[in-house]
Amino acid sequence: MKIALWITGVLFIVTGMFIYLVTSLLSAWAILFLSSGLLFVVLWVVLYRREIQGAFSVQKAFYGFNVIVLVAVVLGIVSVINYVSTDYYKRWDLTSNRQYTLSQETRKVLGGLRQGLTIKAFFQEGTGMKIRDLLAEYAYLSRHVHYEVIDPDKEPTIAKSYGITSSGTIVLQYGTKTVKIEQSTENGITNAIIKLLSARVINVCYITGNGERDLADTSGVEGYGLFKQALIDQDYTVTPLLLPAAASIPTSCTLVVDAGAVKPFLSSELGLLDDYLKAGGYLFVMMDPLTRTGLSKFLSKYGIVVGDNVVLDQVVRLFQGPALGVEPVVTQYSKVSDITKNFKGTTIFPLVRSVDKERTANSGTGILSIARTSNTSWTDVHLKKLFSKGIAKFGPGDVKGPISVAVAGTLTLGNRVARIAVFGTSKIATNKYITALFNKDLVMNTVSWLVEEGNLVTIRSRPNKGQQMFLTVVQGKLIFYLTVVLIPAMLFFFGVLAYMRMKRL
Repeated sequence: MKIALWITGVLFIVTGMFIYLVTSLLSAWAILFLSSGLLFVVLWVVLYRREIQGAFSVQKAFYGFNVIVLVAVVLGIVSVINYVSTDYYKRWDLTSNRQYTLSQETRKVLGGLRQGLTIKAFFQEGTGMKIRDLLAEYAYLSRHVHYEVIDPDKEPTIAKSYGITSSGTIVLQYGTKTVKIEQSTENGITNAIIKLLSARVINVCYITGNGERDLADTSGVEGYGLFKQALIDQDYTVTPLLLPAAASIPTSCTLVVDAGAVKPFLSSELGLLDDYLKAGGYLFVMMDPLTRTGLSKFLSKYGIVVGDNVVLDQVVRLFQGPALGVEPVVTQYSKVSDITKNFKGTTIFPLVRSVDKERTANSGTGILSIARTSNTSWTDVHLKKLFSKGIAKFGPGDVKGPISVAVAGTLTLGNRVARIAVFGTSKIATNKYITALFNKDLVMNTVSWLVEEGNLVTIRSRPNKGQQMFLTVVQGKLIFYLTVVLIPAMLFFFGVLAYMRMKRL
């Protein structure tokens, strides 16, 4: 009973102190354990005070006092370490290529934070280790950064509240602004933070009135709801622009987009687009085959040739053999254009017409072909036979691949520089195709370049390379004799000496 009271009291006191040191709070549990422990110790002293007094000689009291002092010192050291580690800690990156050290560009960007930046990374369990380590570096460099890695399968409610439909999406929130990215690299995250810190408002004006695709349609395969959401995820505002009724294109329009128009443009509408480009505007056109809108003639004066054709490519389907493909696969991209020079993904351009730069374009145009189909593709100009009878055969007027299906570049018009991009299909950004392969990446890369947010900073990744050590013959022998012979022999020798000393005692 005597020992039980004393041990219980000490254990309760130690437990209460441990809870306080870990949480840095004098919580109810800490108070309960401390008070209970003190009560047991006091009860032990009261019940066994005579035995305690008899047991304490001067020498024993001295040793007991030393023990108490040592315990107090250890507890004090632990308390100081715990207090300091809550606000101050140091990380060392001992890798040879500084694998876990963020770049100077990122450090400068984080220095501009003035309020809390919340980063939520949605990764399935077992796939988010690298992003967790990367975000830990951001949080280490700035006290404003707070991050969380969430499994969308285990937390579907949270994922749904942020509009997460797939694993690998990162949501960054800063004040009232939100950006979603799918690049789990330092370059992608830092560029997203730059966008959040920027006071610039990017307004995407989407032309309506000529049968363009519906931005409000999020469920139909031909709708543009997912494209609109992708723009919103980049913190862009999207504004409808009824071009037939407009007196001019508002100066607030950072970018004007026309996608899938089927009705002819009025001469007044084309005049508005011409004035907009001459004022240094940015224009993105996605136009389909079999349409007569007047945009082909309009674009020709800027050195862009839109073909009256359909690009076909033979594909091989499992168990079906060769088949005619109206969904050409694109893997060839411009290595000069800022949009595609680092782009390596595969894209699909469904039901696409050729779009290329004019061979004799004047020096004021910087138009480049940014995407081309494969060598097995060709353009078919016999559209009636193709769509009415389903017959496609290379014939007169057709051109063998690779075929250019997208162009982009700058236009020097007077003293202003405009930017323009033209795709030979609007289906690439429909709800059905925008999430196919790397279609979304190419479309959004084009939008980012047009609004001059292509690569805000470029941070080269540092691959984790294994390090090899090469030893000379002498070094190998030295390590062998030191670890296998000398150290064990010394341990054996000192063990024998200790044994002989104990025998003498």
